[in-house]
Amino acid sequence: MLCSPRRRATIALVIVCATFSFGFPTLSAAQSPSAAAHRTDGALPDATFDVMFRKYGGPANVFAPFYSWDAHMALDLTVVRRGSHSVAFTAVFQTVGTENIAARVSVGGTGYILRAAYTRARSDQSSFSAGVSHLSSHLTRDLDDKTAELRAEGARIPDVMDADEYNVVYVQGFRRFPSSRFAPELTVSSQLLDFRFDGHVAAHARPVYAATRWTLWKGNGKAIMAETEHEIGKRSWNAFSLFVALPSAHHDADRLQIFVSASPGRGMHVSPNVAGLRDGIAVGVRMTFHD
Repeated sequence: MLCSPRRRATIALVIVCATFSFGFPTLSAAQSPSAAAHRTDGALPDATFDVMFRKYGGPANVFAPFYSWDAHMALDLTVVRRGSHSVAFTAVFQTVGTENIAARVSVGGTGYILRAAYTRARSDQSSFSAGVSHLSSHLTRDLDDKTAELRAEGARIPDVMDADEYNVVYVQGFRRFPSSRFAPELTVSSQLLDFRFDGHVAAHARPVYAATRWTLWKGNGKAIMAETEHEIGKRSWNAFSLFVALPSAHHDADRLQIFVSASPGRGMHVSPNVAGLRDGIAVGVRMTFHD
């Protein structure tokens, strides 16, 4: 029998805590570089800025006319750090485009994620976080125009099953394995509580999120990486991406990456972890800047 969303979240919390607190041995200073060698204490010690554009192709999907491409800007800012303790703020702004209306590029929706978290780093290879994340999405008149156009043609207008707003309390574990083949990185988080500002509490449809990253090849300023994302629960989804990092004069400071991604299925998802996501195959470009 399937567990309830709340029970799945509780199980995931136990797994996260066991995996990242007890499942792996603590790395000593001799085994890995000291955290102090890579981190600066104080206010606003570092930040990462990320921009991405993705264009969807086949296979056929009822959401394709309404979700043809997307783009986002993301800022991950360390507000303050002292030793292994830090507080971070993350803001992600996403734009989703419909298929063109006549010859005009149109925007069907916008959304943003705001997240605040406390992180305790056990080493450069592992950390544990807890925080609050808010997702809000908003539709546009372009989407109304596209809907009216397709309705006049007799096309099916699909419904999005996920909510357009989420407020979640979550815990998250991160672990890096630099000495293993492909240097895998693993992130697992559990949305423990999904609340509304009107005081209501709801069970989050997919309370478990996991992401992995693998460096398949690296050399001469270039790299090939694979990334996966998964959400487990009602209407679970999976996404797989292959990135090619191009040479950069500033090493990893402003790495340009081209990628192809695939999400099996024929639906659309709204998540406090990734904002909007459409199933299908897409190609895109991503740039990341570190300070």
